Amino acid sequence: MITVEIHSDENRKSYGFEISGHAYSGDPGHDLVCAGASTVAFGTVNAIGQILQLQPGIEQGENGGFLSCVIDQADLDTETDAKLQIILQTMVTQFYTMVAGYGDFIELKYKMI
Repeated sequence: MITVEIHSDENRKSYGFEISGHAYSGDPGHDLVCAGASTVAFGTVNAIGQILQLQPGIEQGENGGFLSCVIDQADLDTETDAKLQIILQTMVTQFYTMVAGYGDFIELKYKMI
């Protein structure tokens, strides 16, 4: 199962996420849940870099199955933070959509930071 953990503060603002595991919903190379989750996660990281011109802290597993993305709140002004929240809420909405259709293979959790 893929686990997506959103890192949020007491104001429900998000400043990172971690995705781990494998869906095993299809043969390797043909696993649509795994491909979809990877696309959402890497698209989010790329949007943070391209749109916000931020370099988040990234950690990846050597053999796939793990991605961590952390954004330092100290690097954010009010406008950049607002844009970041839109990007991350879009990601969360995409993952909720995946959970609704493929909940046997992917779950979404929150972690307070």
